[in-house]
Amino acid sequence: HEVNAQEKAYEFIKEGILTLSLKPNSHLSAVSLAENLGMSRTPIREALSRLEQEGLVVKGPLNGFYVRAIRLKEIIDTYRVREALEVEAALEALPLIDNRILERLAALLEESRALIQSPDHGQFLVINRKFHQQILDATKNEVFPLLMGPIHDRVRLIGAILIRKYAARKQEVFEENQNIYLALLDRDPDALEKAVRTHVRKAREHAAQFLIEDGQQLILGAE
Repeated sequence: HEVNAQEKAYEFIKEGILTLSLKPNSHLSAVSLAENLGMSRTPIREALSRLEQEGLVVKGPLNGFYVRAIRLKEIIDTYRVREALEVEAALEALPLIDNRILERLAALLEESRALIQSPDHGQFLVINRKFHQQILDATKNEVFPLLMGPIHDRVRLIGAILIRKYAARKQEVFEENQNIYLALLDRDPDALEKAVRTHVRKAREHAAQFLIEDGQQLILGAE
């Protein structure tokens, strides 16, 4: 039961951080989190320690926990590693992607197209994540999830910030994903590599641009 409580607390806090309902630098009170979730403070503290190991929270003064603000260099570094891994994953997936997976990808693209004009940015990001997860799953490579998990967490956080600040990014993401899909459909490894690199690099460029425009040298997304 304690393990279930810790897992529930972990998922709740992590989701709050990655969707920005828990803002960078904000204090995470074990007492109020325990009250919100209807559990003791022990699983909350265990969940916070786990998130600290993953680099999403930090210990502050008097041993309190805070949402960790991500620095620009870390964002750029994250996208560089992501680019290399996602290109490799897409090329590994290419010969293994059958019509059933292509149909799923096409359906997810249609869902995301319908959400471009919607104010519900969260749902658009969920569909986008599912699209890329389908390609990753198709590789059957068991090491990718281990490497990509922490990267995807940071990418989710940055993606949530970017789309809030720059709504036109939704249309761009849709078109970038469409190009990835078309390259898979055509079984074209060169076009696929180019489409994946473009998708990741665009996000990296926007992240850097918006941080500089906001004049926030250290953190992204504090409001």
